[in-house]
Amino acid sequence: MRYESFQPSEDLKELVKEYWIFESDDLKVSQQKIIPDGFSEIIIHYGDPYRINLSGQWGEQKSLLFSSQISKYFFLENTGKSGMLGIKLYPTAFHELFQLDVSELTDQVLPLDTLISGTENLVKIQNEDSPMKQKVELAESWLKRHLPNLNPQEKIRTCISQIHESHGMIDMDQMACEAALSARQLERLFKKVIGLTPKFYCRIIRFNYIFDVIKDQNDSWVRTALKSGYFDQSHFIKNFKEFTGEEPSNYGFDEVNLANFFLRK
Repeated sequence: MRYESFQPSEDLKELVKEYWIFESDDLKVSQQKIIPDGFSEIIIHYGDPYRINLSGQWGEQKSLLFSSQISKYFFLENTGKSGMLGIKLYPTAFHELFQLDVSELTDQVLPLDTLISGTENLVKIQNEDSPMKQKVELAESWLKRHLPNLNPQEKIRTCISQIHESHGMIDMDQMACEAALSARQLERLFKKVIGLTPKFYCRIIRFNYIFDVIKDQNDSWVRTALKSGYFDQSHFIKNFKEFTGEEPSNYGFDEVNLANFFLRK
């Protein structure tokens, strides 16, 4: 099993957080839980197909996908050996590149070619024998072709930065005021560009911060909750269970899986 991440070029550093590759020759079928992290992704499968369970039913995934912002956990399952490349996009990037209203895509993992045209060159990544670096270079080249159409959403970018810098602990009215927007305007624009309300996005980022705080193994759950911005332990546990389906005391923070790869760098 192998995970590896690659940084974007200078031209794409405001759009792409990272490229990641996951490979495994293990043919044993196993499930991966995917947990909200506040980013959307373009995913290219170049191994055997994967199955997905978003809302209680399993179905086979296409090989070229867009995974929107998600508000709850879901499951993936391999059918053989694994090979996938992910383009982890900053929250505004997909809307800025392709001008789609992403509020209609929330909590969905969709075939990319049903959303945008010109995805044929990404199919080259599915050449299993090409080295990882070449796969990333192909993804970079494809993204750069769309840069002339870029429509930066500076106000929402600024809000996103503030949310991440505060670990999701920011006053909504203050953020709207600093963006020169009313609370209603901010929410409407946020949903169109990001796919979630600013308040819910803050909840995801605050939840993500738990995985940084938890690195101090000596802390009690009460101290972890307070450090993560929760008023009490019960609120902390409820929020954690909402996003993972488990209580923090039962969660495998040290397990080697896709969720921890992103949340526990």
